[in-house]
Amino acid sequence: MTIRRTMVRLSLVGLALLMTASCAMFEKGPAKPESTQKRLPDVREFDDVLIPREMDIHKESSAIYRREGMSAGLLRLAGRVETTSLMRYFQNNMANEGWRPISQFRSPQSLMIFQKGNRMAVIAIEDGDIETFADVWVVPMNESIDNLPPK
Repeated sequence: MTIRRTMVRLSLVGLALLMTASCAMFEKGPAKPESTQKRLPDVREFDDVLIPREMDIHKESSAIYRREGMSAGLLRLAGRVETTSLMRYFQNNMANEGWRPISQFRSPQSLMIFQKGNRMAVIAIEDGDIETFADVWVVPMNESIDNLPPK
């Protein structure tokens, strides 16, 4: 009987150790600091117009022209962002870069116009079913084209 009692006690001790070890595997220890993903910077295809990183640039439909420290052209963008959020992004960042708002029109096809020095920025935003599309035009004002020094 003592052998049987000893075997039962050893089995119970072994079962208790096994349960303790298995529970310890599922315990969460102190939170490990997760490696923070570096946020990619916003894109600056034009020197003073920020493009949000959530928008993809369609390079085959875009053209940037640089001359005498001035950049102009068109960027075609697409991304899964809300139109209101995108318009707020441009309002805030264009103002931070020294652009003055001239006009704004909100609809399924919205339009924003800014001026800085001798350049105008026209941002047309279209709300699609899946993606939001934007065309960002940065162009010199008419008198500035004629006043550029020759190369």
